[in-house]
Amino acid sequence: MTTLVSDIEVQEGTLGKLVMARLKPNQDLTESVEALCEQHGMQAAIVRGAIGSLIDARLEYATPDGWREMEINGPGVEILNVFGEVGFSSANHLQGVVADVDGKIYAGRFVRGGNLSFITIEITLQEWIPKPVQELVSA
Repeated sequence: MTTLVSDIEVQEGTLGKLVMARLKPNQDLTESVEALCEQHGMQAAIVRGAIGSLIDARLEYATPDGWREMEINGPGVEILNVFGEVGFSSANHLQGVVADVDGKIYAGRFVRGGNLSFITIEITLQEWIPKPVQELVSA
């Protein structure tokens, strides 16, 4: 049985500049990614990946009853990966995978303001330049 999803949106565009940055201690992951985009003139960007450590981590995940939040205590929660998009909608959501001090792995959406860099975070962003609407209409 095939299920069709009718609310999928496909956006055409190109990739632009690549920004690789190092976040310093006590900088929030989500807020820093947004600031980097603004600083480098990127209206939208894709997070290509990140590594580093957080003091503590706050992630949220979807359940049938809505979003639930979990806190992973550090200090020294390791970032195994970060991915997501910035500037595509009113709410920027970065997802990722982290490991606590005992090596237990967690995944979810990073809670804004709840994920401060411990030592450093190395992050790579790539600009997304959507194709103008008039080009899509005439194609």
